[in-house]
Amino acid sequence: MAFSALFTLAIAAVVSVAQAQSLTVVNSCSESVFLFTQNSYGTIDNDVTVAAGASVDMGISSNWDGAINVGTGCNSDGSSCTTGGPTWNGVTPFSRAEFNFWAIPGSVTYDISLIYGYSVGMMISSADASCDAFACTITGCPVPGPGDDTCYSPCCSSASACANGALPLGGGGCTNNAGPGPNSPFYYNSCFNAYAFPDNDGADGYTPADFVDYTCGNTDITLTLCPGTTSHYTA
Repeated sequence: MAFSALFTLAIAAVVSVAQAQSLTVVNSCSESVFLFTQNSYGTIDNDVTVAAGASVDMGISSNWDGAINVGTGCNSDGSSCTTGGPTWNGVTPFSRAEFNFWAIPGSVTYDISLIYGYSVGMMISSADASCDAFACTITGCPVPGPGDDTCYSPCCSSASACANGALPLGGGGCTNNAGPGPNSPFYYNSCFNAYAFPDNDGADGYTPADFVDYTCGNTDITLTLCPGTTSHYTA
């Protein structure tokens, strides 16, 4: 009976580990970052500062679907940043990671989006090493952004074009809020596994139809900033 009880507890522990769900952000950058989060479903910690070399558990709910936008050069409350910020104005570009823990219970779908520009490199990985770790690091930009090694959105032909509303306040968009922008080719050639325009996944027949979304059956997820690497997975 004692062995049976211990065996049952062991099975329960294994199940508990398999069902563990978290989103940890690791800041491997040389500067602190400010994380602005957006929700479609569920909840997540918002307005989070992560010091250089530090990590933080984002406190997601089991049904969270949303995004993390990364700001740099921010003041203490994030109201003013060199890149990123509390609202999208086109002037302060940012890197964006998107996650959906809601659509497929027990799984997560993730992607890296460059539609709003590039502030820091990103890598999304799972505790299950068999899941593809999408990563993007960019050096050099067609339209350099503010600060060091940042880029304006591929949807903009110039910094002034971004600032004048090439991206609407309500969301990203290049051609008809779907197709490539003037600098999308640089982005999808630089980071094959990241969105360079809204329908970069082939929706509505836009090309290229790159491999930019991944669904993983393990929901213990890490977002590493400034990973210093770029992935090139094919579907």
